[in-house]
Amino acid sequence: MARITAAEMDIRCNRIVRLLSNGGSRSDILQYSANQWGVCTRTADEYLARAREVMKEDWSIDRQAYTAQIMAQLSAIHKEAMRTGNLSVALGCVARAAAIAQIGI
Repeated sequence: MARITAAEMDIRCNRIVRLLSNGGSRSDILQYSANQWGVCTRTADEYLARAREVMKEDWSIDRQAYTAQIMAQLSAIHKEAMRTGNLSVALGCVARAAAIAQIGI
C-alpha cells in the first residue's frame, strides 16, 4: 500500500472520530476502513488509536472552561426557543443552567 500524506492521515482519523462519536464499534471501523481506503486490520487499528487520542485531546479541558461552553450553548438554545415561542424548551434551558450553576429554582 502506498504511504499517505499527513493531511490524508488527519482526514482519515477525523472520519473515524466521527464514526466513534456516532456509536461505531471497532468492527464497524475495520469494515469502513477496508471498504473506503482498502487498508488492512493493522492499519485500521492504527487509525483507531490515533482517533482515540484526538478524542482524548478534544475532551481534555478543565471543568470551568467546559462549564462555560455548556452555559453558552444553553444560552443560544434558550434564545432560539424564546424567538420561536417554544417556552418549554426555554424553561428547560433555564432549569439546566440553574442546575449547572447549582442555583435551586
